[in-house]
Amino acid sequence: MTILNYIKDKSLSIFILFITVIISYSFMLAVNIESHSAIFIEMIFIICFVLILIFDFIKKRKYYNELLKSFQDIEEKSYITEVIKKPNFIEGKILYDILKAEGKYINDINQMYNNKFTEYRRYIETWVHEVKTPIATSKLLIENNKNITTLSIEEEITKIDDYVEQVLYVSKSDTVEKDYHIKKVYMQDIVMDVVRRKSKEIINEGIKLTLHDLDFYILSDEKWIEFIIGQIISNSIKYKGDKPTIEIYTEKLDNKINLYIKDNGIGIPQQDISKVFEKGFTGSNGRKKHSASTGIGLYLCKKLCDKLEVSIEVLPDNIEGTTIKLTFLEAR
Repeated sequence: MTILNYIKDKSLSIFILFITVIISYSFMLAVNIESHSAIFIEMIFIICFVLILIFDFIKKRKYYNELLKSFQDIEEKSYITEVIKKPNFIEGKILYDILKAEGKYINDINQMYNNKFTEYRRYIETWVHEVKTPIATSKLLIENNKNITTLSIEEEITKIDDYVEQVLYVSKSDTVEKDYHIKKVYMQDIVMDVVRRKSKEIINEGIKLTLHDLDFYILSDEKWIEFIIGQIISNSIKYKGDKPTIEIYTEKLDNKINLYIKDNGIGIPQQDISKVFEKGFTGSNGRKKHSASTGIGLYLCKKLCDKLEVSIEVLPDNIEGTTIKLTFLEAR
């Protein structure tokens, strides 16, 4: 609140004061009160009015400035009435009561939707665990009855399993902090676990896999990092080129460990690199190769990496294929 805005707000009161001073001064002259006495009375009246405005301005400016600062500083805006005091002037009390009622209404609505979201997430997690049972059973049946047809079916079931796992991690992505445990983990073990799970896809697609320089320890959550790496490798498999290759390696830079996952697939056009982590973005090459692509994989990787404080980026300088870099803190 500025003094100029306050004066504009009180312009009607000031105008009425001006008219009142003129009328009262004219009346005092009309009843034969000496002019200097009339002026003295009017000056007292004006000074008192100005003092009232000054004290009112100081009181309200202090309150509204504190209110504005608190509103800007607080993260959850609906809690604003919890961090400010109830004012001692009528307009402020009315505003405070309105904010209090609105805050309670918003909090009630948020709680309702949070309860619904929690219930929905629990249902999704339960559904994922339930559906994984017939998937595992189907894989076991195929393992015991191998032929060309069942092996083809196994490839499709593996894809279903990956999509089901993706659903699970999407449902957990907003609450990663409640479900991760940062500890010292061995990079080579993490990568090898992912590769073992993807081995049949890699072999079936004729991909040459190269692993090297993975002998480092990092600080992160093993389960979530395995999922992120798995999503990136799945993309490399999905968007493979001729004579496909995937190279996974690390390099140490100060106290950081950079993990590179490099393929020679169809690549990402330069103009699409800045958008690949956006939700639903598939890019021109992605639409050509897989028209049904959802664009959720890299978006989810980015979201999880942000939660884990892991840097992820697509390197723009490779001639063909795609190189994705993940940066971790080295564990000592």
